[in-house]
Amino acid sequence: MAATTPRKAAARRTMPAAARRPKLAAVPAPEPIDILAEFGTEEKSPVPIKVGTIECEVLRGFSGDQAVEFHRLVGAAQLEQVLELITTDGAGLWAFIGQQTAEYASKILNKLINLSELYEGNLLAPLPGYGPNPAGAQPSPESNTTTE
Repeated sequence: MAATTPRKAAARRTMPAAARRPKLAAVPAPEPIDILAEFGTEEKSPVPIKVGTIECEVLRGFSGDQAVEFHRLVGAAQLEQVLELITTDGAGLWAFIGQQTAEYASKILNKLINLSELYEGNLLAPLPGYGPNPAGAQPSPESNTTTE
């Protein structure tokens, strides 16, 4: 029989297991994605305009917050504030536009909005209740007849 040699006891480790693991670099928290920034427009120089006697500029290049505010104001029909946001003389333009028919007022507003590049196309239709007859539409000739 072969002689066996006594086994040595395993050496005791003096360092805890956690201390033997290599330390990982701290991962920084991810930056939050600014969703509204996606709605911003490219920065461009303003466009000089003349509307009647009013000379000013239509601004171009809006932050995402401004673009969202623009659409909120349009939805709330706060058109004077829309003009304040997209031009350098919103109050003057609003005073001039207020003297126009509903058809021309909406055409002017749509042109200014298109120049701002915040919307393309006709965003505003002639506004109901705007202009010389704020009470509403005129009755049609057929509305005088009754049904029985």
